[in-house]
Amino acid sequence: MDIYAELLTALRTEERIMLATIISTSGSTPAAVFSKMLLKNNGSTSLGTVGGGCMEGDVLLLMQRCFDADCADSISFTLNEDDMENGLICGGNLSLFIEPLTKIHIPLIEEIYTRRNNGDDTILVTRFDSQKNRAEKFIASADIDFSARYEKEIRRAQQKNEAVTIISGEEIYILEPIAGTPHLYIFGGGHVSKFVCRTAAMIGFRITIIDDRAQFANKERFPEASETIVLDFAEFTQRISIEPSSYIVIVTRGHQFDETVLEQLISTDAKYIGMIGSKRKVLTTFKNLKARGISREQLLKVHSPMGIEIGAISAEEIAISIAAELIRVRRGEGLPLAHKNSALREEKF
Repeated sequence: MDIYAELLTALRTEERIMLATIISTSGSTPAAVFSKMLLKNNGSTSLGTVGGGCMEGDVLLLMQRCFDADCADSISFTLNEDDMENGLICGGNLSLFIEPLTKIHIPLIEEIYTRRNNGDDTILVTRFDSQKNRAEKFIASADIDFSARYEKEIRRAQQKNEAVTIISGEEIYILEPIAGTPHLYIFGGGHVSKFVCRTAAMIGFRITIIDDRAQFANKERFPEASETIVLDFAEFTQRISIEPSSYIVIVTRGHQFDETVLEQLISTDAKYIGMIGSKRKVLTTFKNLKARGISREQLLKVHSPMGIEIGAISAEEIAISIAAELIRVRRGEGLPLAHKNSALREEKF
């Protein structure tokens, strides 16, 4: 579920809805920080979750009260043995912020939605007056004075991907980082690509398919892709701009095309470059590229053979192993080829 799309849909038909957001957690909790729950249809329908159990029931009750009073509020939970009968014995703590949203918020949510889908990171600021139980929201970069005053806190929220709370008199500022949707370029429209596209879309990637054959790069074949492009593999750089946040998966129909694509991408700042293939194929490709001036250090940054080792055989299993590696890199845990494949690292190429 895309919570921002749901917010926009609800606000275009209703005068007021309620939103609950987990703004901090510690220890083990049933839902992650930034998990959200929407209350709409005059408080009769909820979407999303902030953890389930009786805790979520308490949150819904507070959301309903805030809806009736048209106010914002916060609530905290300690999940320990005392909650055993309700299944909440995680042992952690979490805090939520509950707020009304109205049609006046539509332009802001539209901007967040657009920025996120374009791959741009955003810091959303909620200014909460604890005495009046009122809140207003804005994007940090849109307020120059605020950005300058709290530059350190904004940087912390961005780098650590965590909510930062600032207390200034009776006002509380909640800084929420909203990561841009990562862009995945899949080169090749074959069988494996279909399942990589489907799996990557499920885990939140915006996907572009590139193939030099129209029958393998089209919306009917890849309904989950944001874009399909028919281009010669030797000329795609004229059409595509690779950013430092970009992810690249190379799964064309042949070794020679994989090599052509990799040669053009190896010097980019892409966050992830992965190429499918056996150790023998990878060695052959690397030796060819090294002979054409690509450094060994550059080649060892490539994730190839691609994917996490799970004994995958079928196209579906291979796609899952590749998606798992994309998640690792996205969460800051993925290591390049030089670390994960010592045998290949020691080869002379």
